[in-house]
Amino acid sequence: MLKRLFGKSPKTHTLQVEPFGANITVGAKETILMAALKAGLPYPFECQVGSCTSCKTRLVEGKIKALTDFAYVLEMDEIKDGYILACQSLARSDLKLRVESVEDGVAPLTVVTTNGTISSVRNLTHDIYELGITLDETMDYLAGQYANLRVPGVVDGRSYSFAEAPSVGGTRGLVFHIRLIPGGEVSAWLESGNVLGASVVIDGPHGVFWLRHSDAPILCIAGGSGMAPIKAILEKAIQDKIPRQVVYLFGARTQGDLYALEEISAVESKWTGKFAFSPILSDEAETSEWRGDRGMVTEWIAKQSGLELGKCHAYLCGPPAMIDAALPILKEAGTHSKNIHFDKFTDRSHTEN
Repeated sequence: MLKRLFGKSPKTHTLQVEPFGANITVGAKETILMAALKAGLPYPFECQVGSCTSCKTRLVEGKIKALTDFAYVLEMDEIKDGYILACQSLARSDLKLRVESVEDGVAPLTVVTTNGTISSVRNLTHDIYELGITLDETMDYLAGQYANLRVPGVVDGRSYSFAEAPSVGGTRGLVFHIRLIPGGEVSAWLESGNVLGASVVIDGPHGVFWLRHSDAPILCIAGGSGMAPIKAILEKAIQDKIPRQVVYLFGARTQGDLYALEEISAVESKWTGKFAFSPILSDEAETSEWRGDRGMVTEWIAKQSGLELGKCHAYLCGPPAMIDAALPILKEAGTHSKNIHFDKFTDRSHTEN
């Protein structure tokens, strides 16, 4: 009562965050993620609503209040080992935290904000556009990450994955794949005809979806514009001369929804190890000339006889329903949860991907 009457400030706590070597302050009503971002840490995050696990953090010491039930997205073993979601955690004491996703042999990149100009626009399918942007200054990113795009006065911030491998020394020309959403702001803008030459603001890079160092076989599963980050990862792996076995399952509705086939064919021709690409159609007419695989892309995971799922690293990108269906199949097949990396393309957290 007295605290309310005299306006005493809410108690703050100190967060010791590794591997950043940072000590930051968090307010009573701030989540750990909010405090970290406010302090300028390149903290991994994506959805901010507790569904993607990108901000998964190990609580080494201290007490927190969970805003949601972590059991919806974390394994019970992970919860027992002290893992929390930074976007859904309030500090109730001083904390020691460790963000293990940035310890995979990759140094965190600085998030920058820069202006750019739309330099190219083209249709890839009936509902996916390719957008080329020339930046005023270079941006460093990891293949698989994403950036936020804003069109001043037209479109608020939207998130899109980089569709090409980064250039050495920084990239000025960015490429994104954007899926049209009925009634979406970006969709209306793309179809307005007032896109080429438009000024945009880009901030990034963001996300923890990138290829981890290992010799393990790679299983890629993508749907729709989820092709973009997977293609970028594979192109970067060619640059790095990575010889690991790859099986890439790409789900689409019909032949008209398939795209980037020439680019993936080029990847396959340059790959130094085993490489198998399988487009799978879920809604192709039975009377069509299609002779490839049919069904839901997730139905084909367990059918990969040439790939030992228990030893592979899985990279999934696309619609949440696809990823949610794939996760239990992979885990049942013995793929360890720490070796499953995914990026869910939802309408607001990854708006209009």
